[in-house]
Amino acid sequence: MDDYIAIATLNDYIFCPYSIYLHNVYMDTDEGMYKATPQIKGTLVHEGVDHKTSSTKKTDIFSIHVYSDTLGVSGKIDVYKTDKKQLIERKNNLRRLEKKIIKL
Repeated sequence: MDDYIAIATLNDYIFCPYSIYLHNVYMDTDEGMYKATPQIKGTLVHEGVDHKTSSTKKTDIFSIHVYSDTLGVSGKIDVYKTDKKQLIERKNNLRRLEKKIIKL
């Protein structure tokens, strides 16, 4: 899956395209060199998702690895609420994005 675009890269592009540059230039160094306070807070928020501890609902599924050969993307979904059929991106400050249906 080396040729796949990481979903996280698409997410970075939506919220802060400059962070893609910073991640690629500084990824082998100390995170403190390229992470701003909001990104550090975001990492802390993600701990609940990564450790699957942010909810005890049986209808909430965390850290789902996904990929699409058709779209050429791969990554991890933060939370999927099966009862609402809703994907959740864990962020401290999230602006609303338009819902778009992609038929495969």
